[in-house]
Amino acid sequence: MPQLHVGLIGNPVAHSFSPRFQQPALDALGIPARYELWRTPPEQLLVRIRSLCQPNCLGANVTIPYKEEVLPLLDKVDPLAAQIGAVNTIVNKDDYLHGYNTDAPGLLRALHEHGLGSRQSDESISLKGHTAVLLGAGGAARGAAFALASSGVERLVILNRHLERAQLLAAEIQKSYDCPVFSLSDPNFLIPHSSSIIINATSVGLHEDVSPLPVDVLARFDSDTFVYDMIYNPIQTHLLLQARTMDLRAANGLSMLLHQGALSFELWLNRPAPLEIMRAALIP
Repeated sequence: MPQLHVGLIGNPVAHSFSPRFQQPALDALGIPARYELWRTPPEQLLVRIRSLCQPNCLGANVTIPYKEEVLPLLDKVDPLAAQIGAVNTIVNKDDYLHGYNTDAPGLLRALHEHGLGSRQSDESISLKGHTAVLLGAGGAARGAAFALASSGVERLVILNRHLERAQLLAAEIQKSYDCPVFSLSDPNFLIPHSSSIIINATSVGLHEDVSPLPVDVLARFDSDTFVYDMIYNPIQTHLLLQARTMDLRAANGLSMLLHQGALSFELWLNRPAPLEIMRAALIP
C-alpha cells in the first residue's frame, strides 16, 4: 500500500497536540499513513485544499483561522457543520471533499467521560437536567452552543462581553432547538442553578494567568457544578485553579481534543479509532 497522508491545516500549527495521538493510532492499526502539520498562509489555502484530492491523501483536520473559510471550498458539507458554520475535519472520499464538524460531538463525549449526562441508544449524549453556562460567543463557542442545545440542556446561558454577539448566537440556536437560551454581557447577572456546567470557550487564560469569570461569581455556584475549560495548553488555567480551590469538579480541554480527534480518525478510515491508545499518548 502506498504511503498515505493526513494532516492539520492552520496558521499557526506548530503548537498542535494532534500528531501526538493521531500518529500512534495510525501506527497501532498498521495504517501506512503520516499525520503532518501543514502551516498554510491565507494565500495558499485554496492550493492546500485542492491538494487533499490526491489519491494518497485521507483528508485533514482544520484549525484556526480556517474553520469557517474552508466551507465554500468543499464539495459537500455535513448538515451539522453547515448549521454550526465551521468545519474541522475534511475527508477525501469518492473523489469529493466532505466537510464535518467533530468539535461539537467531541465536546459532549468529553463531558460524558467526566461523568455528566447519559449516552443514548443512538450514541448521542443527553445532558437533560443540566444548566449550561457558555463563556464566549466566537468560533469555538458556536460549536459548543449547538452541541449543548442538541443535548437537551435545561437552559443555555451565553456570556460574552459584547452582548450583541451573544444575542445573535442565541437567535441562531433557537431557530433549530427548543432549548431556552439567555444572553448576558455582565457575569454579575448570572443566576446559579443546580447541576450547572460552566464551559470556557474563550481564549482568556491561554496566554495570561487570568480567568474569564470573576472568582466571587464562581463562588456562588453549587458544589455539584462542573467547570470545563476548552483550553488544554496550559494544562491548568486560572479558571480551573479557581474551581479546584473551591472543590468544584473541573477539567481542561484535552478530553475534547481526544474525542474530536477520534471522531475525525473514524471519518477518514471508516473504522473505530483505538481510543485508549490515543488517550495514553495524549493525556499524562
